[in-house]
Amino acid sequence: MMRRLVVIGGVAAVVACAVLRQRSAERAVPGTLPGGIGSGVNAWLNRPLYRAIAAGLILAADDVLLDVACGEGAFLTEYATHVGRVAGIDMSEAKIRLARQRLADRIAMGTAEVVQGDAASLPWGDDHFSAVASMDAFTLFPDPQQVLAETCRVLRPGGRAVMQLGWRVPDGTATHKRWGTAWVWDEAEVRRMIETAGFRDITVSYVPIGGDSRLLSLLGRLLMGTDELRLVRAVRPTTEASSDALAERAGVDAASVIQPHPLRSTG
Repeated sequence: MMRRLVVIGGVAAVVACAVLRQRSAERAVPGTLPGGIGSGVNAWLNRPLYRAIAAGLILAADDVLLDVACGEGAFLTEYATHVGRVAGIDMSEAKIRLARQRLADRIAMGTAEVVQGDAASLPWGDDHFSAVASMDAFTLFPDPQQVLAETCRVLRPGGRAVMQLGWRVPDGTATHKRWGTAWVWDEAEVRRMIETAGFRDITVSYVPIGGDSRLLSLLGRLLMGTDELRLVRAVRPTTEASSDALAERAGVDAASVIQPHPLRSTG
């Protein structure tokens, strides 16, 4: 009896989350994170993704890190101590207010800034950041190609970006919008977009939604048809540095830096 109740409760939770996700997608504001599930739950769901992105960026104490579509600043808050300076941008006034509260101490020290603005027109000069992260956002941008170009522009030569660009879909899937708001691209199209923006040394990897959680894996398959998010690591070209050199500095192989080894067992 108890087991049956647990199963029924789990199914009810899946259905409820599906409804929330759908409503969130319908209300989504271009250039912001969907907020239907709630910021606390969102941060918890994204923690494995945060780890994979941070590992791909090979963060160092002298890095200047930008989070594009930073939402409530959860990623910046978690990794601010790993770098010299952090910055975030988001379209949502409410999310920026929360991000500023989370980073208040560092803002007061001058080692953090969070601005409300459009990711398609970043308010920083060329070559400003050494690392850029982004998650849960590119599929909602009206013009993701322009955001990629801006991301490359504000990166220093040799700077690296790790961005979540959608989720795994079959090769050959035509570009379209799901739920009327979320872009869907196959891997070949994503690589073309990244190269067009000016990036090189591109590595595409896939990370499981929610790490080892079977429930979150089920939710992903139910809501998006897959339980794997797509991460892209890319480097702004330079004659002085390459992604291989950056990886060597950290003692890792550039082709493997975003492999999500701690997130899901293969057994």
